[in-house]
Amino acid sequence: MIDEPTDKAPLADDKVALHDWADDDADWYADAVRDEQIQRFTTESATLTAAEVRDAIARLHADDNAAGFVICDATSGERLGNIAITRADQLADVSYWVAAEGRGRGVAASALKLIATWAERHWQVEEIELKTHADNVASQRVAERAGFVRAPERDAKPLVKAGETWPTTAYVRRSS
Repeated sequence: MIDEPTDKAPLADDKVALHDWADDDADWYADAVRDEQIQRFTTESATLTAAEVRDAIARLHADDNAAGFVICDATSGERLGNIAITRADQLADVSYWVAAEGRGRGVAASALKLIATWAERHWQVEEIELKTHADNVASQRVAERAGFVRAPERDAKPLVKAGETWPTTAYVRRSS
């Protein structure tokens, strides 16, 4: 069963709980994004500061078209990653990363299912898109386990960090 996110009950399953980002999470976030895999496969800045994270959290909380959560272990509460979603009309985009200590535990697929279900219920979006770096096979498998299907017509090569172009692999989940 999925709990709805409120101040009292997090969005959760038996593996993960998604909690709203708070200012006291900022130091952890800024440290976690320095991880080699997060740097390789996300657009996170390696020089991100806790102050910048706190500013981003404030902007996130003020935006009705965005939601973001810290992915925590459902039992221990240990921080394991980040997941965020934005919407424009009936479409949403989701992104996530998992810190080293959370990898290989199925937390990304659980978090992705939870946030997709949340977006479909609360925003009534018709479709959720996820793009991964073309070399990030693990993230592609996560998308598939979470019910997303390949959308090769949406693959792209966007400009990212320092003007570098990355090949991306697109997935979509359509509301039922």
